[in-house]
Amino acid sequence: MPAFDRWDLRVIPFPGRNREKREYPVEELLHVKTADAPIGQRCNFWTGQVAAHLSNMRIDVRRKLDFNASISIRSLGPARIALIDADFQAISHRADGSENRFHLNLVQEGGMVLHRFGERIELSAGDWCLIDERESYDFTTSERCSCIVMQMPVPWAKRIIPDPGKPLIASSTCENHWTTALSHGLLAVGAREIRYNAVEDGMVADQLANLLSLALGPRSDMVTGRHKTALLRSIRQVMSERFTENSLTARDVAAASRISLRYLHQLFATQNTSFGQQLLALRLHRAEQMLADRRLAKVSISEIAHAVGFADSSTLTRHFRLHLGLTPRDYRKSRV
Repeated sequence: MPAFDRWDLRVIPFPGRNREKREYPVEELLHVKTADAPIGQRCNFWTGQVAAHLSNMRIDVRRKLDFNASISIRSLGPARIALIDADFQAISHRADGSENRFHLNLVQEGGMVLHRFGERIELSAGDWCLIDERESYDFTTSERCSCIVMQMPVPWAKRIIPDPGKPLIASSTCENHWTTALSHGLLAVGAREIRYNAVEDGMVADQLANLLSLALGPRSDMVTGRHKTALLRSIRQVMSERFTENSLTARDVAAASRISLRYLHQLFATQNTSFGQQLLALRLHRAEQMLADRRLAKVSISEIAHAVGFADSSTLTRHFRLHLGLTPRDYRKSRV
């Protein structure tokens, strides 16, 4: 994926594409829908379009033959607005260092659940979430979900909003009045009947970023200093890549990050968590994914336990029951 300031947004022509004159004077950079692709190829077509124009994601869907989705992207000054409407999706975003931007995601209809390092954020209609695309995360949507995504280049955004200090921030944790104002602002920008010109784009983008800054407010969970924020991101990336190692320790991660063990624990303390909690959350989340995957229905609980980094199935079962209230076997029965 190219850098944010070098978007390659050539609209790819598809058979049957509607080329009628648009009703509003806003430059639409991209508009595609899975109906443009043959039945049976729609999921692959959609994954390719999302990866090329929105974010590097691995997408799994339930309706592989007739998956229904659409995406429209248009400019908004230094930012972009994406309007997305789709059937159920299970998505994994894996950071690769190429995406230097924030996504401000507002749910219009339906809902979604985001996961990141054991953190679980549920969004319903009217809720929004600020996502740091420089870090990895997963999410699933409802059977039908519509959302508005404001894509903001990090260098521009940081002129206005404070460094959030964590990769996911939900509107439910922010200043209520400004949260509502930001939601209304995003809905107005996303509404096709709104008429505004390119000259106003920059002002609109700035105003939305200012509302986001007010909504974030003074945050107790912020890590002061860009160096610490970048270091936490690097530590999380190391853990994401190595959590399946049964013998992984905090000392290993500290060594890989070139910091002392004490400093690693201090960094996690600023986030009100610990290395052990984060490692456990990563393993449990991956176990959930594997247990819910129909393709892995014949893989034993013991094999899954070892695959995600647990010493044995009894350890997985104990932690799984403690955090989810079900045994791995019962959870699999309820999902597969």
